[in-house]
Amino acid sequence: MDRPLKETVTELLAAGNRQELVNILDELQPFDIAGLLLDLDEKGQLEVLGVLSPDVAAESLEHLDYDNQYRLLDHLDEDKARAIIAAMSGDALVDLIGAIHPRQAREIMRRVPEKDLPEIQLLMSYPENSAGGRMTLDYLAVRQDWTVDRVIAHFRKVGREVKITNYVYVVDREGRLAGVASMRDVLLSDPGTPVSEIMYTKVVSVEATSDQEEAAKILSQYDFVALPVVNGGGRLVGVITVDDVLDVIEEEDTEDIQRLGGSQPLDEPYMDASSFSLFRKRIGWLLVLFITESLTGNILRYYEGVLSQVVALTFFIPLLIDTGGNSGSQASTLVIRAMALGEVTLRDFLSVVWKEIRIGAALGLTMAGAAFAFARLLGGDIGIGLTVSVTLFLVVIVSSVVGAILPILGKRLGVDPAVVSAPLITTIVDCTGLLIYFEVARIILSLGR
Repeated sequence: MDRPLKETVTELLAAGNRQELVNILDELQPFDIAGLLLDLDEKGQLEVLGVLSPDVAAESLEHLDYDNQYRLLDHLDEDKARAIIAAMSGDALVDLIGAIHPRQAREIMRRVPEKDLPEIQLLMSYPENSAGGRMTLDYLAVRQDWTVDRVIAHFRKVGREVKITNYVYVVDREGRLAGVASMRDVLLSDPGTPVSEIMYTKVVSVEATSDQEEAAKILSQYDFVALPVVNGGGRLVGVITVDDVLDVIEEEDTEDIQRLGGSQPLDEPYMDASSFSLFRKRIGWLLVLFITESLTGNILRYYEGVLSQVVALTFFIPLLIDTGGNSGSQASTLVIRAMALGEVTLRDFLSVVWKEIRIGAALGLTMAGAAFAFARLLGGDIGIGLTVSVTLFLVVIVSSVVGAILPILGKRLGVDPAVVSAPLITTIVDCTGLLIYFEVARIILSLGR
């Protein structure tokens, strides 16, 4: 937030000039107001929220973390807090309630308007990361036998409470989703036209129990503004909007990136996480990888005789295992992203393997040439150079294939592909790379164990 704005707001708060403060806040977007709130002390935060309309205050709070949302709502005047909570979208309110302590959640629920309780309870009945848990109930639904003029009249009646105004969702007498019409088509049609004649019947929807990632993928693929959510019987129960999906994509990408580094996903921003929380999230994988990496030491000890015969082989071990790890990480990253975009599925397993064998061979051949030249540059004889180059050729192929198939196998076993990527690939490639290296050395250099 710009310092002059913060200073101006602080001076207006000190002077009690509410009207000028309102004029300044009216020029800001809710996201900017949220940033301003973080720059003020608690007294200033409460005063700013106190002069905002409930709708703007609610939207501004949704840009803050859950602890700050609860703290401010808890310290606000009771009537103001109730008005803001009433203005909050149902999905945002459910997210807040699910993220805070149960005792705090009860305090929030106590302030929820009675007419909104069924909506909140419905949203809370779905798993947190499901499409149902992300949906909103603020949409426009009409019967398929209604005429255009009746649809417009209904919109005028409830439109202020509707979050999605681009689409009109059409349901049958049992509440099953029958079609969808754009508001543009509704407004341009003759008043007496039945909405069933202008609706689109091949509706793309998602089940409430589906994972939120599936909803995000569908919205992204079809470039929709919103996606209808149905239950097992096809009844329309809610709508997921594109802004909700952006949050989902950010959360899922953040989790994947953190898992790629061999850490459990954080439940809060890095700077807000305690040292103990960061320790707990990272120590598990470090211990697992420490134990698995001990295999490398055992392999080195097993081939101690080979190393003692040609000490120069030792110099190239870091080069080989690092190159293999890098190659495997490249392949896994590309496959994980392709899986996230729906470009690669379990059925593509053999195709992916064959593609990576070919790519790995091309990469390995190039790296083998560079490795041979490097080995000769260091003064190694032709045998050493040939050993290193052949090993690197094979290691790059193996690591590329391993890096590509591990995410697919993880998905098949119900494990997040990111979990079985970089850390495990590095460990596996280290072990297999050493085994290949020493066996190639034994064959080419005619060594014994």
